[in-house]
Amino acid sequence: MINSSIPSQFIDEVRAKNDIVDIASKYMTLSRRGGNFWACCPFHNEKTPSFSIKQDWQIYKCFGCGESGNVFNLIMKLENVDFHTAVEMLAKNAGLEMPNEKDNIVMQKQKRQRERIFQVLKATTEFYHDNLSNFKDSEQRKYLDKRKISPEMIEKFQIGASFNFNDLPKYLQKLGFSAEEMLSAGVVGRNERGNLYDFYAERLIFPMSNGFGDVVAYSGRAVDDRTDRAKYKNTPQTLVFNKSEILYGYNFLRDLKKEHLLDTVIIVEGHIDVIACHQAGITNTIGSMGTALTTQHAKRIRQLADNVILCLDADKAGNKATYNGIDELRKIGLNVKVVRLDINIAKDPDEFLKKRTKDDFMELLNKAKDCIDFVLEDSAKKYNMDINSDKNRYINESLKYISTLSTPSEEDIYLRKVQQITKVPFDVLKRTFEMISADSVRPTNKEPEEKQHNETESNNYILESKIMLLASLLHKKIKNIDELSGLFDSNDELSALYGFLKEKIEKNEDYNVSMLYDNFDIKENSPIDMVINYKFPIDEVYSKYLADTIKRVKLFEMDKTLSDIREKMLSSTTTEERLDYLKKYKELQDMINKEKTNR
Repeated sequence: MINSSIPSQFIDEVRAKNDIVDIASKYMTLSRRGGNFWACCPFHNEKTPSFSIKQDWQIYKCFGCGESGNVFNLIMKLENVDFHTAVEMLAKNAGLEMPNEKDNIVMQKQKRQRERIFQVLKATTEFYHDNLSNFKDSEQRKYLDKRKISPEMIEKFQIGASFNFNDLPKYLQKLGFSAEEMLSAGVVGRNERGNLYDFYAERLIFPMSNGFGDVVAYSGRAVDDRTDRAKYKNTPQTLVFNKSEILYGYNFLRDLKKEHLLDTVIIVEGHIDVIACHQAGITNTIGSMGTALTTQHAKRIRQLADNVILCLDADKAGNKATYNGIDELRKIGLNVKVVRLDINIAKDPDEFLKKRTKDDFMELLNKAKDCIDFVLEDSAKKYNMDINSDKNRYINESLKYISTLSTPSEEDIYLRKVQQITKVPFDVLKRTFEMISADSVRPTNKEPEEKQHNETESNNYILESKIMLLASLLHKKIKNIDELSGLFDSNDELSALYGFLKEKIEKNEDYNVSMLYDNFDIKENSPIDMVINYKFPIDEVYSKYLADTIKRVKLFEMDKTLSDIREKMLSSTTTEERLDYLKKYKELQDMINKEKTNR
């Protein structure tokens, strides 16, 4: 169940004003088939669409990975945000003002902090950008001119400049920002004397934005030859910035995605590489900013496209980053290719585009190698294939790497690649591979075997009957809850669902399937999931089946009570107790016999 201080009426209003199909279409390409909309699931890798949206119920379900939910769950998963933030985002989309959360002091304080941080960052970005625009003879502007960065790109990426240690703090103080707010935003530091100073002083400033285009951090680059300070200085972790999630230029790719113009994401290393690619018209490019790609980065990229090309720097560090990137991106099912630049021509994409043409770079991208082919070929360069011991070491290393792949077809393809490199007969490699695989722990997608259920056939029938009755309530086929009185007294999720629906009906409040995802933690194939997806028989059969089901469940509950009374009667220590239980036993037995006779 979602815990939130937001009034349920407001949550219902936000849900009602954000059609799940409209929201989903901003992130994925939907096609209508039958009564539902379908797409390739954004949460796992697949070629055939199994992600289904029921517009009339306002819910989604993936029949591949089992993910399901309503519009709030969709935003929470896609944007990696909590429920409260998802409501805020959807409220903004619908033009609704968030209610005043006076009851939650902590949440209100954090919300104000976030708002003020964003205001500080907006003002700081404008300050830096104005510096660069107004002082065209500055060292920072000369550096950009030398790198042939156009005014259009300076504007697009809001590039700026810091000239000294003092101007920014003074400017922000005049705007009314406190020292604590500036420090929380990561734009200033405090020296030994307690004075504030520009954290990125005397640097070229690259603002970094989240998926919505809001600046959340900066990377400041030194443009002089001083060796007593680091070339780059980046924003530390803040309330709005997590360096393991932000990719440079990501917000521009989000726009391409919304316009259905994005098929492949190109990942380069530095800010200038990203800007140079965009300047050349290769706008599906983002940057890792010189840091290792993380699982969170990979998940962000997965929300944009299934296909990725890594084109990192042609040096030792770039090679290491490429291997790390392959592992992280493949781990979540992305199709990864690699471009390795010839260091004799250019060390990075920016230099390549200056020495060659856009068409030359596009040709490299079009000829990008499958990432495993790249690894196998690159690893072979470490060994001399004319020396048997080297060849044997390469074979063992490569086969161990191939053993981490998930499908037999992939294994066969890459074994043939090793055979091509080593000239060792395929059947020999296959036998060696099988030996290595048998000795290693192979990855598997299988879940641990579920515990065997000890429920009897009767219990299974009753569970199915309760699911059918609750589905009838949920889908408003019956509204007379008196008929179901006493059938849901257990302490389980179906009884909790019955209580939720009963309260809505008694208060004459509307309810729908989508609401359940805000009130229950619904797992795939759980009883509530089965209620939601229950398939009703045809109408003629349904009415008779409904009445019969209610009687059967009542009899089952009465039989359970009868067994309890019998147990207590047998364990009674006095004659008076036994006689009292015997009386209750006979009365209930008569009721059961009468109920059975009336069936």
